[in-house]
Amino acid sequence: MDYSTASTDDIDSVVPEEYGGMWFFRGPLDCENLGITLLELEPGGKGKHHAHAEDGQEEVYLVVGGEQASDADETGEPELTVRLGPEDDHEAEVTLGPGEAIRVSPETQRQLHNHSDGRVRVVIAGAP
Repeated sequence: MDYSTASTDDIDSVVPEEYGGMWFFRGPLDCENLGITLLELEPGGKGKHHAHAEDGQEEVYLVVGGEQASDADETGEPELTVRLGPEDDHEAEVTLGPGEAIRVSPETQRQLHNHSDGRVRVVIAGAP
């Protein structure tokens, strides 16, 4: 039987805690083809604008939860906004809540944003 386990407790985040966190599980899990990442974005946080045309990696972003707004005046579930297209003139914008996902082709430029009032948690899966 061949399997691997990993935990964020054992993996260093590549993002400073004040911005959330980003843990790459591919290496610790010994994945050959699949990249798997846990991303946490603080309110107002955003990811790097990028595409994967050169490496042919499509990605799936699945919102798995986050924190509700802590202020009584603020409401709503955690949400992730995915901007698609050029950085300065995106062509589409998709907003996802917990349990919702989007697949993005390798050629499509994308950037993730947290416009909600609480931290959002996203699982990112990618493979050629």
